Amino acid sequence: MDKNTAAFIMPVKLSGDETELRLFREAVESVKNQTDDNWLLIMVDDLSDSQSVYDTIDEMKEDLKEKLHVIYTDKNCGSGAARNKGVRYAQAVGAPFILFNDSDDLSDPRRLELVRKAFDEDDTVNVVYTSFDVIDENGNVVPHDRILMSVREIIDGHQVDVVEGENAWIGIATRKKYTNLTSCTAVKTSLAVQEPFPSESVSEDSHTWVRYAAHPGKFVFLREIKGGYRICSNVASRSRSNNANFYQKMFEVDSAGFEEAVKIARKYGTMGGLDENDIRTAFYVRLALSLLHGESVPYCKKSLDKALAISKERTLAYIDQLYCAPEYKESMKALVQ
Repeated sequence: MDKNTAAFIMPVKLSGDETELRLFREAVESVKNQTDDNWLLIMVDDLSDSQSVYDTIDEMKEDLKEKLHVIYTDKNCGSGAARNKGVRYAQAVGAPFILFNDSDDLSDPRRLELVRKAFDEDDTVNVVYTSFDVIDENGNVVPHDRILMSVREIIDGHQVDVVEGENAWIGIATRKKYTNLTSCTAVKTSLAVQEPFPSESVSEDSHTWVRYAAHPGKFVFLREIKGGYRICSNVASRSRSNNANFYQKMFEVDSAGFEEAVKIARKYGTMGGLDENDIRTAFYVRLALSLLHGESVPYCKKSLDKALAISKERTLAYIDQLYCAPEYKESMKALVQ
């Protein structure tokens, strides 16, 4: 394999539904249509539920030949662990960087071309990401006012105060909570191996991004293109629809990822000259906002209590600094009083 061949990694866990299979084919087609042809697709089938899925993968093998590498798991391990298998495979074949792409999301045709350019132009770049449009099962862009607030806040965050450059974990933790969607994220293989996804089904990506960002090196945001994030009609989100304790897990996993990032930042000196407790207070305030956007008042309060345990004054100050509608700030202040 060419030493410059990039690896797309796609976890697959499908039921065999015809619409699902169609979206899967479209996702793979978006990889196939890259303007930069120096790629391989590492597909990790996480014990899909129907022979029709395996038949579809076989058809793809015939079409893509040596460009498609398929790993079959012998038990369901979850999307994060499936990605980890793909990351290790990418390392074994010598891919210098990885582009994540879920099995129903779409990559822009120029994604690899522009990602490669960003990595080539600056060897201190660790992560390259883009914004995205939310699309339905027919490929139509979902109007902004019909998108879940928790997803909308990510998109809105790409318009103002975008997280880029060194010490990006601080901006992610204190201002954005979540800024790079999985299917819009590319990372150096060496870093992805060093910082694997946790074995969680909620916020496993958020946990991973903040750890990536705490390492020395830069995050780069590409403004020229967008990905396509698929949310089908009547489905809130993949992880929410599959997890009854979504917001409890989100609070726990995001908190754990942040604390791991703090350890990494201490090790490498990537605190950006800021006080650790200031960063921690701002993190829990920002996480509280995301939980409030999800209408989880109990866990919003739990997060605010973490911030209050450090400093009530700083907690109120960080609430005032949040980029959100005034009513959210007032609701959070009421929980603090």
